[in-house]
Amino acid sequence: MIGKQKILVGILASGLTLCGAGNLTAQNGPGLPVTPARPPAAPSTTALAQEALGWLADLIKINTTNPPGNEEAAAKYVAGILQKEGISSEILPISAGRSALVARLRNSAIADPSRALLLVAHMDVVGVDRSRWTVDPFGAVMKDGYLYGRGAVDDKGMLAANLAAFVSLKRSNARLNRDVIFLATCDEEAFGDASIKALIARNWDKRPCFDSAKGQCRRASGRGYRKDRGLFRAGPLDCGNAALF
Repeated sequence: MIGKQKILVGILASGLTLCGAGNLTAQNGPGLPVTPARPPAAPSTTALAQEALGWLADLIKINTTNPPGNEEAAAKYVAGILQKEGISSEILPISAGRSALVARLRNSAIADPSRALLLVAHMDVVGVDRSRWTVDPFGAVMKDGYLYGRGAVDDKGMLAANLAAFVSLKRSNARLNRDVIFLATCDEEAFGDASIKALIARNWDKRPCFDSAKGQCRRASGRGYRKDRGLFRAGPLDCGNAALF
């Protein structure tokens, strides 16, 4: 089936909910009570949606069919976008031609890795039977309000939406009440040697809560985050999977 992703402004606006607005108040004047200030108007997402559409089209044109993956090319593309926004990122090599990417926006309060929010999407896509496509699966063809291409839905559409939300937070100087982490991963489709399993194993000591003496998170509850057991499982852990980097 031909993948298709309709770009909706609403999904990009989701990033606005990630920031803590704080208790903003306005003083009416000397001797008068302080009254709550009117919440600032949410920034328009129309322009950002168009940018995200362009990012998605470019990502579709980067063939990351798994195997072999070639996600490093997509990671470098995303790194370039983040660099233009003044956001530092790190490309994390896993194997030849296969790299993940991570970036973080830090909150203005005391760092607490257990509260970090992870925006994650994978860059690889499944194979293509071109005989079943009416357009170039890597051409990012726009038709009737839909963008056609391999990965438009799974998962480069999510990757572009996450990127838009992340960039929006940076541009708006949002007052975050927690760190926000952007992560683009490899090898989700095959879950092989370049998957998030390998990413965790290679970067375990980058966890903010990592205890080098014990080789595990200082606050782990034992429900899945042990390097020696090679487990990665989402769950109500004290440090959470968002504390990985």
